[in-house]
Amino acid sequence: MGFMEQLARPLIAGGWVNRESITGCTQGDIETLLRSQGVEQIPASYREFLEYGGRDPYWLSRGGEWDYEWLLEAKTVAREFVVDDYSEDFSPFESGFIFQTHQGYSFYYFRPENLADPDPEFWIYSATEPVQSIGVSFSEWIGELAGYLPQAIELRNQLHGGTGSR
Repeated sequence: MGFMEQLARPLIAGGWVNRESITGCTQGDIETLLRSQGVEQIPASYREFLEYGGRDPYWLSRGGEWDYEWLLEAKTVAREFVVDDYSEDFSPFESGFIFQTHQGYSFYYFRPENLADPDPEFWIYSATEPVQSIGVSFSEWIGELAGYLPQAIELRNQLHGGTGSR
């Protein structure tokens, strides 16, 4: 059992996530995504994430744009806000893999030298801050999102009424 199934099982069993809302990418989807971003490989942990539930990952977090369709254009979008909006050099990110953007001012990415690593840290570009490492591996970060999900749903239910999963 992979790390994605391990973190999803208790969320499904607890009623926090509906199993039918978890949709993974096919191998063809993943190959298309790699081509769209101009890379030949991605970290194994990220590949597992895509295969298990990364086609539409909003079952896990709504904290950015990171679904499959969006990621096909993510590098173009990131280049636009780095170059056009902030007049910065995009070349440090060109050979990396961008896996999440946030409202036109930041993105999460794997550096080129980490694409072959099984479970690397990832980096954050933010227009207002220096580039920085997240400080944990990708799978640890995903685990943190999963661990926080029940609390986030409870808070949302308290604020907006209602019960149940996302």
